[in-house]
Amino acid sequence: MTIRKLPIPFEDPLRRSQRVLGWIYLLVHVFVLPELLDLYDYFSPDKLSITATQLIYYGVGLVFCLTVMYSFLRGGFDVLADRLPMCLMAMVLGFLIDYALSAAMSLVLALLPELAENPNNEAILDTNAVEGGVRAVVIFLVPIVEEVLFRGVVFGTLRRRSRLLAYAGSAVLFGLYHIWRYALIEPAYFLYALEYVPVSVALAWIYERCGSIWPGIFFHMGINAMSFYVLNLMQNL
Repeated sequence: MTIRKLPIPFEDPLRRSQRVLGWIYLLVHVFVLPELLDLYDYFSPDKLSITATQLIYYGVGLVFCLTVMYSFLRGGFDVLADRLPMCLMAMVLGFLIDYALSAAMSLVLALLPELAENPNNEAILDTNAVEGGVRAVVIFLVPIVEEVLFRGVVFGTLRRRSRLLAYAGSAVLFGLYHIWRYALIEPAYFLYALEYVPVSVALAWIYERCGSIWPGIFFHMGINAMSFYVLNLMQNL
């Protein structure tokens, strides 16, 4: 008789203090830090370069992750090492999930009123063309900070209550995070938050499946690198 191996049940590895501090820093990261950087540029005669702004913004997040969330990251690395084949397979399946959901989401967006290009994508292309250092920040720093906050903190917290709520809540917040400042100027841009749902679902599934944040971080790095390539390719057509 063949015994089918059941998935490893999800266990939130964050301590209560880390979850609380994670939610507090998430609010700081989304709402406070951008305003402080804008205020500096407004009042300072020496404006920060785009690369410097991104380094400060995500550098502060990285410091938070390496201090407050160190045990979470360290424990996740041990889990990754113990379950490496399964985590690699989860990353491959995560890519297929992202691809399938992205195709479906493209059909949904095609039925909605036509908008200008996604302003977040346009901003990435503009900054990438001006300062190449932005690419390194987006590929290597952004995934660490965003995965700890949106999968580790948001998904992990909600997953304790409801699996559906965890997937939906983390996807909504992740999408709004990328677009809300543009949407305050043009509310129709809120629709572009839907573009981030597929990858958010894939990343949450990888985290849930593996029980480690690192496969999602590496997957996120690959997706960001691929996005740069695709956006540059589309821009040159």
